Amino acid sequence: MAKRLFDSKVFRSRPLLNLPQVIFLLVVVGAIIVAIDLNRRAQAGRLVGTGEEALQLQVEREATRQVELQATLDYVESDDYVAAYARNEGGMILPGERRIVPLLQEATPEPTALPPPTPDPALQARPWQAWWRLLTDAPQPTR
Repeated sequence: MAKRLFDSKVFRSRPLLNLPQVIFLLVVVGAIIVAIDLNRRAQAGRLVGTGEEALQLQVEREATRQVELQATLDYVESDDYVAAYARNEGGMILPGERRIVPLLQEATPEPTALPPPTPDPALQARPWQAWWRLLTDAPQPTR
């Protein structure tokens, strides 16, 4: 009898998932993969133009700087710059010119006069006048 129980269809193993469930599971997994990929692409698309304005401003600044540097280069390569440098920093003069160097005269400084000290009203006040002023906050009575 024990042998009959094991041979019966009751103990046969059933598959874990049937075909429609496997197909549904594959569709759900595929949909999740597609949704994750679309989300990643959307985030990448949003980040594309983020720094464009700051980069454009930096390009404009550098273009302005390039123009300034080109103007400086043109001036440095000119004869006017060479002549100005030779006169001012090199100490050179053209033939027939005389070099004039101003000399500074050192003057002896005069001592500054001290202003006369202002009189201190507290020295001329009497004690009752100070108390009168503190207590009444009124002008002092005249004598």
